[in-house]
Amino acid sequence: MLINGAHDDIYAIIVTAIKEYQLLWRLPVAILLGAALAALLKFMLQTAVLRFTSVHYKLPAAVLTLAALPVIWIFVRYGGAMSYAASINWESAARLKSNLLNEAVLDDGQALYRVYAIKKILGKINNVDVSEAQLRGFIAEAGGNEKASTIDGAFLRTVNKPRLQKQPSNVVLLVGESFGVWPFLPKFKDLGLVDNMLGLQNSAQAAHIATMLPHSGGTIGALNGLLTGLADTNLYENYQPRSFQDKYASGIGYIMRSLGYKTVFWYGGFPGWQNIKDFALAQSFDEFYCADEIGYKGGNAWGCPDELLLKSVAGYMAQEAPQQKVFHLILTTSNHPPYTLDVDAMGFPRAAVRSKLPADISNDEKTLTEMGHIWYADKTMGDFVYQAQSMWPDSLFVITGDHSERFDFAIEQDIRTRSVIPCIFYGQGVQPEWFGDKSVGCHMQLAGTLAEMLAPSGFAYTAILPSMFTSGQLVFNHCLYAQNGAIDTIDRKDKSTWEYFDVRRRVGAWRVLKGNGIE
Repeated sequence: MLINGAHDDIYAIIVTAIKEYQLLWRLPVAILLGAALAALLKFMLQTAVLRFTSVHYKLPAAVLTLAALPVIWIFVRYGGAMSYAASINWESAARLKSNLLNEAVLDDGQALYRVYAIKKILGKINNVDVSEAQLRGFIAEAGGNEKASTIDGAFLRTVNKPRLQKQPSNVVLLVGESFGVWPFLPKFKDLGLVDNMLGLQNSAQAAHIATMLPHSGGTIGALNGLLTGLADTNLYENYQPRSFQDKYASGIGYIMRSLGYKTVFWYGGFPGWQNIKDFALAQSFDEFYCADEIGYKGGNAWGCPDELLLKSVAGYMAQEAPQQKVFHLILTTSNHPPYTLDVDAMGFPRAAVRSKLPADISNDEKTLTEMGHIWYADKTMGDFVYQAQSMWPDSLFVITGDHSERFDFAIEQDIRTRSVIPCIFYGQGVQPEWFGDKSVGCHMQLAGTLAEMLAPSGFAYTAILPSMFTSGQLVFNHCLYAQNGAIDTIDRKDKSTWEYFDVRRRVGAWRVLKGNGIE
């Protein structure tokens, strides 16, 4: 995240700091306070209590200081110990039940060094300095055709029979900002934060994935997974030159365009964020709309309210020609800090939610306001789905999230509660029995799953992983894997699991850095 932050929207960060965190008065106050404390320290160091007045003491003091510095340095380096074996380091810092406190245990020097070390490790994982024979070996291990001449060709799959008898006029993929599965879970669903999406999920014309993994822990990672269909390699495809030279055949825009759909990308933020506009248009999207075109009255530095974004999409759909098929990818922004929407004025039942809070969630206004933004996201998406369905009854809707980890609980939660996102398919012809209680999925499978739903028999498409209709499969993201309903952290010590995603990462890194060709 630190490395990626260098590419973030600096203007939005500065405006947020000024408007939401009072930078213009807090920074001068901090400077003045710092100067006052420095003056106080200088005065104290000059007092008789803290100052060596005799020249006879200066030499011993200097010698003792020079002797003590290496010892102090070692003590600090090993986090309160004199050896690595007794130290608190990256691997052993998790001593407490709170992630926040565990991060405080590790000193900043080690943490910053870990940024460098992880980037170095990822560089080795993404090593593409391999021979053709080695690459073909990776492809074979990943389940591809090692004799193919291209990466895209090595992972061709064929639709045997479409799940939907008729292609819908509109396919809408709603990617909700920070929209996790936790409010759907039995422990939290009575809070009423996602009643609209629960209603869709439980509909007779809906199916859902029980354990859906986001592509990464951030929005741009999710977007990369959807637009490329490749395993997460931490390469940030949205900045790689080859992402603008050719198209990833496994990407959702490419596959939906191949199915005859006009592809339209909708984003509640601004086009310069993470190079999103240029990246989307380079990866098979015909049109791109964002807050610049929509306007952002009532929004903040990160973009327009979801309500305005979704009203714009609905207005666009109202003007579509009857014979035209359109795929809409919608990326929302409102459920994101600094949480500035007046959700109470929009109907958020703050008091009712407060009365139902479990011990897992803090009972403070800030947390309730954040939950109000989850409620708002659910409300606006629900209103949009019903409005769009009234215009185009045969529409297919896919509702998911970009990631889930942003919400902070008062009590540490399990991996599912912290990290899993929803994935709901809703529309005419969708069968609830398509996916069972042990179904798993991830972002990079969405394009192939839509192909299996929509494409005619014999349609060929590229996908690194099989579609979500394949039972018993193992899916993964940047740090987790899931299979048969179970979810766990990827561990290099688990050799078979590590090799499963390692070869797919290596193939993906080749595709991103060296292109489609193998020979």
